[in-house]
Parts: sequence; structure tokens; C-alpha cells
Amino acid sequence: MDARGLDAFVTFNLKNVRYLTGYTGTNGAALITGDGAIFFTDFRYATQAREEVKSMKRRIIAKSLPEEVGREIKAAKARRVGFEDRHMTVNLLTQLRKQARARWEPCGIVEELRIVKDETEIALIEKNFGFLEKTFSSIGEIVAAGRRESEAAAELEYRLRLLGGEKAAFDFIISSGTRSALPHGVAGNKRMKKGEPVIVDWGWVLEGYHTDNTRTLFLGKPKPKLKGIFEIVLEANRRSIAKVAPGVALADIDAAGRSLIESRGYGKYFGHGTGHGVGLDIHEAPNVNPRSKDTAREGMVFTIEPGIYLPGIGGVRIEDMVVVTAKGCRVISRKIPKELREIL
Repeated sequence: MDARGLDAFVTFNLKNVRYLTGYTGTNGAALITGDGAIFFTDFRYATQAREEVKSMKRRIIAKSLPEEVGREIKAAKARRVGFEDRHMTVNLLTQLRKQARARWEPCGIVEELRIVKDETEIALIEKNFGFLEKTFSSIGEIVAAGRRESEAAAELEYRLRLLGGEKAAFDFIISSGTRSALPHGVAGNKRMKKGEPVIVDWGWVLEGYHTDNTRTLFLGKPKPKLKGIFEIVLEANRRSIAKVAPGVALADIDAAGRSLIESRGYGKYFGHGTGHGVGLDIHEAPNVNPRSKDTAREGMVFTIEPGIYLPGIGGVRIEDMVVVTAKGCRVISRKIPKELREIL
């Protein structure tokens, strides 16, 4: 805040509120001024706030969060107030401006802090991956010829729920046959068939923290072309992971795998970035793509997920999550096999 010349900063984004306070409810805000920090919620969460919000001594139970937040900003005589333009609606900003006349400065301070995870956050993500490991050990029972993609997705989620945690990190992608060429082809009513590739992209939420993992399987012996692109994608995945280390440009990590795919003539069939940050959101900073201006820092957690998608034929994506360490990286998803696997 000092670096930006801000007298106050406010967030209504529940992920950022949780990061700052530990609060897990569905209505809340946090205000930081030069005099301290204030948490806001409504009557429904009064007890929860007392139990969860230990870092902020002032907790205001408000009938209207915008009105109360605005009054506190006015009381603090804040002239420049930071707000999150990526999350705040025009309507909410209008209400705040009515209460407090100030210069409102768009910024993303909390997201910048969230880019680097601490030991507790990393431990949660690794614990979460333990659930994925257990479910993947029986993936041959879940992904099978004759079964609908949607049925397999439901079974996978059911087994995860039995293990614990909170919920699915996103709508699971189980796409087979030519549908595997859809990078975000969520599970549909198609029945999986023998000889087809199947992309399985799934993740879980544990204490607010997400995981994201993709494996490409084959229902029987793969066709030569698909086996070929699988080997290319696997090598691209390994090259990008090998490049990860503190101080390395994220664009260079992307290029390590992308250059191989391009050299084999499949560059136009890999249209998304190599990776993205994962934490309280399934997609968050940093982004690992050719346009990234950031460099890897110790504690960053992000995916490495190159892919090749051939319309009318099929696709392959292999995704791991890594944490940047002092000398390189640790593959969080290392216990989930990614080598070519035929499910008979």
C-alpha cells in the first residue's frame, strides 16, 4: 500500500478475504487502513467470524456491507483507496463512492501476495494430491469401454467425496475419441469405445486449496498417430518441468516444451499456454505462456500441461503441478503415473 501511495485498501472478493483473514463464509469484506484492519460480514456469519477471523480485532456485523465499509473509509479520512477492479462491480463501486469521497485506485495487491505460497499452503496442496493419487490407482474401474463419459466423471467425483475434502475443483473433463481434441471438452453422454484415447482432467478442493491434473489414457492399443503425439507431449511436459527454477522466465519454461511440439509440425495444434497458477482459485497467477513477463520464484505453484489436439482424430494432454524450490522444482503430482497406459 505504501509503495502505491494508498491510504486504504478494500476487498470484497471472498478468496482474497479468506487469504487475509481465514474466513470461509459467503458474505464478507476486509478493509486495511493506516490504523489497522477491519472485517465485515452480516448477522448470519457473526459466530463464524468470531471463530475464524483471529487476525482482525475489529469485526463489524453490518446490515449493508457497502455502507459500513464506506463509513469506515470516510472515518479513516482515506484520500486514495485501492480496490479490485477485476472483481468489483460498477454498482458496488458506485455505492462506495456515495459513502466516501476518495480517489479510487484499481490494483491487485492480494493476488500479488498469493503468487508465492508458504509452507502451509504447499502442504495443503500436496495433501490434496493424495486424494487424486488414491482415485487414480483404480482409474481402470472408472474409465472403461461402454461407459458414458458423464458416468465416469460422476464415479470419479463420488470416490473423491468418500475420501474427504470439499468439492470438485471444476467440472471434470473426461473426453474420449475425437472429443479428446477439445481442450476443455467436459464429460458428455458419449460412450467410450475400445481403441480410443481418453483425456481425464480432474482436481479437488481441500480447505479452499485446489489441485489440477490431467492424464491421457488409451482404451486398448493406441493408433500409431495418437501414440506418436503422446510421446511428443510427454517429452514436452518433461522438458518444461526440467526448465523450472528460480529466476527462469516463465516464457522460457513455456518455450522449452512448445519448441519441441513446433519442431514436430504440431505447433498450430497447441493453442493454449503451458501452465497457470493454482491455489485458492483453480486458475490464478502466474501464467506460463509466451506472453508472460514474470520469472519463477521459490514458492510458486503452477501447472505444466502441454497438449496436441487434432480435430477429427483426437488429442493428448499431460498435466502436472510443480512447486518452485530453491534449486529447481518438485513435481507435486509425481506419484500419478503419466507414461502411456492401455486400459484393457
